[in-house]
Amino acid sequence: MSLQGHNPPPNTPSSDYSLSPRVSRRQPRTQMSTDRAANLNISHTVDLRALVYVGTVDQNLICAICRCALVDPVTTHCGHTFCQSCIDDALSHSQLCPVDRSWLSLADLKPSPRIIVNQLDDLKAKCPSCSIAYARSMLQNHLERYCKEALVFCAGKNTEQGCEETVKRRFSDKGCLHYTTECPDCQESLLMVELEDHREKLCDQRNRHCERCGAELLRCKESDHETECPDAIACCKWAEYGCEHEAKRRELPLHLDECSFKLVGPMAEILKKEINTLRSEVRTLTETNQLQERRIKFLENGFRDPYRPLDYSDFSDQTLSAIPEAGNPEPLSAGSEYLLSLLEAQESKMSQLSAAMTENEAKQTTLLFNETIPIKNELAEIRSMQQTTSMHVRWLLRFRLQDNHRRLGTGPGSNGGSDGATGGGSSNDSPLPRRLSDGLSRDIITKL
Repeated sequence: MSLQGHNPPPNTPSSDYSLSPRVSRRQPRTQMSTDRAANLNISHTVDLRALVYVGTVDQNLICAICRCALVDPVTTHCGHTFCQSCIDDALSHSQLCPVDRSWLSLADLKPSPRIIVNQLDDLKAKCPSCSIAYARSMLQNHLERYCKEALVFCAGKNTEQGCEETVKRRFSDKGCLHYTTECPDCQESLLMVELEDHREKLCDQRNRHCERCGAELLRCKESDHETECPDAIACCKWAEYGCEHEAKRRELPLHLDECSFKLVGPMAEILKKEINTLRSEVRTLTETNQLQERRIKFLENGFRDPYRPLDYSDFSDQTLSAIPEAGNPEPLSAGSEYLLSLLEAQESKMSQLSAAMTENEAKQTTLLFNETIPIKNELAEIRSMQQTTSMHVRWLLRFRLQDNHRRLGTGPGSNGGSDGATGGGSSNDSPLPRRLSDGLSRDIITKL
């Protein structure tokens, strides 16, 4: 990253370098930061094979080729699971399964079951930027939207400067930082966006020794060390309750054993917590009580039916005299009380409508159930009648065929094809008499 950048806005303090005069005149800084952050995200590609997982990954979720957690898993016909890219590369060299050496082709690959994909998505992995553990399926969204250490476009992209550089997301609300400045420790010239990392890791003068305890610390972290330095002067733990003792932080534990407030302090802390809890409960009860009192006063002022519209004839002299005067600490507002009564009426009507809808739904369900049962019974009866009719038709057809075979002499056991002892078989030449059942069966078949 070159040192040629944008100069800071003129007449702008160093502590407020993130604001330009144009931005400060148009909209608040918080609103501008939100608008910028919504348009500065960069699409990040996560290398799933380079992730560091939390804990041990199940061996069933490890690819046998790359020995990493499966990526786009596919399953073969022989029951083995590989990464899509790994098995494609392996089959380009040999048409054999890498595990059992059975014949395998691309057509034999199928997407793995959903349960395997869900297990892979639930694996905990560290973010490549901030090292915080997230589910593997959420890492890309985390990097693109929420990670404070991920790169985004510089906030100056949406300004007249049109800066095309990138910064970490935690700097995106500080305006464009790509201008030259000097390190306050070593006076080296560098970009403002690089100043923090330079002071913490690269600056030759980044370390110094504490004047009190002699510990080596970073110059940019002096304020944080002040709250932890063991030789810094600090007050007693129970100073807010009256103890005036001051000593080095490392000597305060010895004083706590002799402090005259060592018994009063813990009891005061407990009482303080209980008092805060009681105050919040009293505040809630007071608000509820005030609301109830207002409703009661409104109903006592002569409004018999709170559900009908307001009629000015309801305001009789007695009613007007019952309204509190302006000197009352809680004056009643007729308009507000009337709106409150309307709200209560609407709530009551809504409750009644809800109950009516529930009852109507139950009635409709019962009616539907009662109407469905007869229909089912009729359908069962129709099916039974259809089966009976079909059985009768088949019986009549079979009977008719047997009768025809007997008449023509072609049925089993007939001797119509051989010469009889009388010679000539004149008895077979005359047709058999027609029966009444023949016409009946023919009519039935025609109708069917």
